[in-house]
Amino acid sequence: MLTRPLRLLVLCIAMVTLGACSSTGGSVPEPTQLQSIVAQQELVKHWSSKVGAGDHNAFSVLEPVLQQDQIVAVASSGIVAAYQLGTGAAVWQVDLAQTVSAGIGEAQGLLFVATQNGKLLALSDVDGSLQWQANTSSEALAVPQANEQLVVVQTIDGKVSAYQLEDGKFLWSYAANLPSLTVRGTSTPVVTKNYTYAGFASGKLVALDNQTGSIVWQQTVGSAKGRSEIERLVDIDGALQLLDGVLYSTSYQGSLVAIDALTGAVKWQQPLSSLSSVLIVGNTILAVDADDVVLAYDRMEGHVLWHNDSLKYRLLSSAMSLGNEALVVDAQGYAHLLQLTDGAFLGRNKIGTLGARVGSKSYQNNIYILSQDGRLTRIGLK
Repeated sequence: MLTRPLRLLVLCIAMVTLGACSSTGGSVPEPTQLQSIVAQQELVKHWSSKVGAGDHNAFSVLEPVLQQDQIVAVASSGIVAAYQLGTGAAVWQVDLAQTVSAGIGEAQGLLFVATQNGKLLALSDVDGSLQWQANTSSEALAVPQANEQLVVVQTIDGKVSAYQLEDGKFLWSYAANLPSLTVRGTSTPVVTKNYTYAGFASGKLVALDNQTGSIVWQQTVGSAKGRSEIERLVDIDGALQLLDGVLYSTSYQGSLVAIDALTGAVKWQQPLSSLSSVLIVGNTILAVDADDVVLAYDRMEGHVLWHNDSLKYRLLSSAMSLGNEALVVDAQGYAHLLQLTDGAFLGRNKIGTLGARVGSKSYQNNIYILSQDGRLTRIGLK
C-alpha cells in the first residue's frame, strides 16, 4: 500500500473495490491523536441549519454562494435554500426533486447546479425557480463555473463543455484522454473572459479558448511513475486557483505548480501529493497533502514557509480562511484554527460536521461551512 492509503480509500478509486485496494498489503494508519492546546482565540458556532438530506458517501464538494446579506446552499437530496447571514433564518427554499452532484456556481443572477443523472440546471438567485436546463455528457462532480456569456461544466468522463448563459444552448466540448484508473473526482475549472482552464486525471492542465473550445496551451503537472496503476495515479482533483495572471494547481503524487495563465510556462514547481484545493492568502499558499500535513508556501517563489504535521491521517478538508488565519476541518468534526505566519494552533472546536469534504465561504470574520450531511454552519471568532 502507498504511504497515503487512508485518503485513497476514503475518496474511493474508480473501478477498484475496497478489497482490491486492501490487497496491496499495507496497513491503514490510525488518525493522529489530538494533543491539548492553549487556545488563543475562541471558535464560536453562531448558528446551524439543516439544508436537506446529505450523503456521507458523496465524492463531490457542494459549495455555498454568498449574496449580499444571504447565503445560498444546496444538499445532495436536491434542496436549495437561502439563509440570512447573521441569523441563519430561511429566506427561500426549493426542492429540485433530483440528486445534486455539484454546485453552486453563479453568474448574472443565475445559480448553477449539476445533477447525478447528467443535467445542468440554472436557477433564479431571487427565489430558486428553474430558468433552464441542459443535458451534460455524464455526471459532474465539480462546481459549474461561468462568466458573463457562458457556463462551463467538467464531467467525470473527461469532458469540459460550455453552454450559453442565457438559455443553456450547447456551445462546444473538449474531451481529454483519461487513464484507465482514476480517483473519483474532478478538478474545478477556472473561467475568465477569454479562457477556460481545466485539469485532468492525466496530470495535465489545459487552457481552452472560450469561443471555440480549442486548446491554447497544455502543461503537465504530474507524470505517472511506478509499476502499479495505483502508483501511477496523478489526478488533478483540487479546484484550480487564478491570481494575478498565475494559475495554481496540485496533483496527486505530483506537484504544486505555478503557471503563467497566458503562455502555460511554469514559473515554479514543488513536489506535493494532494487531492485538495489550495488556499491563497496574500503571498502565502496553503495546501493539505495526501497525508494530511498542512503546508504553507511562498506564492512568489514557491519555497516552503512552514508545515504542521500534528493532524496527519485525520482526513482534513482543504484549508479555509477565517479572519487573518487559516482553518481546517477533520473527519471527526473538529475545526482547527492555525496561525497563518507559522502554522501554530490558535484554537479548536468540535463543530460536529460530517466528514471533511466540506464546502465553505468566508465573509469578514466568519466562515460558512456546508458539510456532507447537508448542514450549513456559521463559525466565527469570539
